[in-house]
Amino acid sequence: MSNLEADSKFLKKAVIINVVGAVLKVCGPLLTFLMARVFGAAEFGIFVSAQTLLLTIAHSATLGLDKGLYWYLPQNKLNGRPAYDGIMNSFWVSALIALFCSLVIFVGSFTPYISKELPWYGISLLFYVGTFVFSTASEGNRRPQNAVFVNSFLTVTLAPGVSIALHFLDIPHALPLGLFVGQMAGFIVHFVLVRRQFPDMPLHPALRVPMVLLKYSLPLGFGEFVASFLIRSALWMVMLFLGPEKAGAFGIMVTISNALQTIHVGFTPILTPVVAGMEKQRLSTDLKFVYSYCVFMVTLIQLLIGFFIVLFPSEILSIAGKDFIVQPEALGILLLVHLGTGFGGLSVLVLKGMGKSLYTLIMDTISLGLTLGMGYLLIPRFGLVGAALAMLSSTLFSAIVNNGYLYKMGFRLYSSKLISQVLWIVALVAFYIAVNTGKLPMVLWQKIVAYLVIVGLLGLYWKLVKKYFSVSAISNKK
Repeated sequence: MSNLEADSKFLKKAVIINVVGAVLKVCGPLLTFLMARVFGAAEFGIFVSAQTLLLTIAHSATLGLDKGLYWYLPQNKLNGRPAYDGIMNSFWVSALIALFCSLVIFVGSFTPYISKELPWYGISLLFYVGTFVFSTASEGNRRPQNAVFVNSFLTVTLAPGVSIALHFLDIPHALPLGLFVGQMAGFIVHFVLVRRQFPDMPLHPALRVPMVLLKYSLPLGFGEFVASFLIRSALWMVMLFLGPEKAGAFGIMVTISNALQTIHVGFTPILTPVVAGMEKQRLSTDLKFVYSYCVFMVTLIQLLIGFFIVLFPSEILSIAGKDFIVQPEALGILLLVHLGTGFGGLSVLVLKGMGKSLYTLIMDTISLGLTLGMGYLLIPRFGLVGAALAMLSSTLFSAIVNNGYLYKMGFRLYSSKLISQVLWIVALVAFYIAVNTGKLPMVLWQKIVAYLVIVGLLGLYWKLVKKYFSVSAISNKK
């Protein structure tokens, strides 16, 4: 079997795993909606903001070493290093930084500058960073199913489930304690799975990260810090300008639209290691077919989810309660954000696979500045719609610049067959506008019928077009 055929076989398997992960991850948002109803919009808004802050700190604590393993582990084979090289080194360095951050939060809680509740969230930091490192180790070793089960199902269902149970038991700090239990369970499972993959891996190596990994990871670490602010900056600005109730409503919309984000994010541990394992010659001959296949599958799955959300936005939002049905048109813009990322934004994974971590840091920094500037101008005037538009502006900007950079490098990533995907995205946007502006009024049963028809059309489309992106077609192209 050729390298391209092996990569194609892995991609095909990984797509199935990604779909399963998307289905499993539905359980998490459903419990999140229930949690929002139980705790109320204001308290849930504070929880969402605290959790996003915790995620930002945790990602920063890893120094990018977790994401660096996507690239470094495939390189171990090419460079004759032990297969496990870099894993435990990355964990111990990240763990020490996380413990220091937890200590700072705890000490700071005795001052007026840090909330008394935040230390209860801070106890999860160590388990967050451990989960990040061991999860990406499995994914860099081409075991994406491990992260799918733990990250997409176990932690995202256990955490809200425990919080709700603690609430009804009248135990204080139910939200952060539920988060702690979920992350601790995820950490333990990930560690056991990694240990099984690398039984010869020493648990206490020298507390020194390989220099090659460190040089690649540090820009990713800063980029992750910037990207975390980029992803969550709109939510924080909503909290600042509009208050916790609107932040809770926007948090629910972000949770719903993340059903699409889950798909393209799920391809990070799929596409990045494949590109990282390609020699220069294979980048010239094989990259276009691998990339186009990934874009095709990401967009197709996103369309299935996107049409459902477009047809039933109020029904989905109402699960959390009527207080969360605020400016539902913002949800449509968030869907467009993730569709744009799924089609044009996967180019950043190619750049990371090529080792261009410093470039991605620069782009994330520029995008963050653009989001903050647009949010400052639009949120006070347009509310949640303004926040969504701020996210859309930075998404389109980064996708255009990244693809332009790769084009300048001589890479033509997009197959002409992907034009049909663009037409489907345009149809989804047009359908959303028609339904939500009253030009195409529909009652519930009509929406159900319409969605079934759309699913049928997408199934027919997939059957007609999939041959152009099949493993045999890709091999024949070569």
